[in-house]
Amino acid sequence: MGEASPPLSAEQGADALAGAQRTTAKRSGSIALAVGALVAVGAVIADVLLVSSPRSDATMQRTGVAPDDQLRALMQSEAAETGFSPPPGYGSEMEIDLSTLTAFGSYQDFEIWSAANAFESPCLIAIHRETVDVVARACVPTGADLFIDTMEHGLPEGENLRFVLRGDTVEVFHLTPERTG
Repeated sequence: MGEASPPLSAEQGADALAGAQRTTAKRSGSIALAVGALVAVGAVIADVLLVSSPRSDATMQRTGVAPDDQLRALMQSEAAETGFSPPPGYGSEMEIDLSTLTAFGSYQDFEIWSAANAFESPCLIAIHRETVDVVARACVPTGADLFIDTMEHGLPEGENLRFVLRGDTVEVFHLTPERTG
């Protein structure tokens, strides 16, 4: 068995306690420094991501405008062009449920509508009334990014508009050769 250590004097005990406090203070300081460094790195990464991600040119809100007969007829005729015959109340080969059409207004002569199809997938549709044309339409499974691109119809060559459905809004991006290159 080992011998018992003699008891520490008051002075030795104070020195031991001070040493332990210094070690704890150093450890706390190191932890605080590491946490501070992580926060700083996180802030830089967040800033780079926010600054480098493309900014939309406009944000469209739901308007509450009901679809008119011309829009319904146009959507139903889209299916006929492909030879597909959707059930009554549905339009296009994507089986878009015409009762779910929701308006987001117009941007540069393109009317933007959202809807759901027969499979309950969200859809996004761009209409150009002047030419009576469904310019773009897409439906994707819930949770996937939903966007459509439009070209021509008054846009300069090489440019297009991208409409991205994000919940209750549609973000608009004016894509130019310089911006996409």
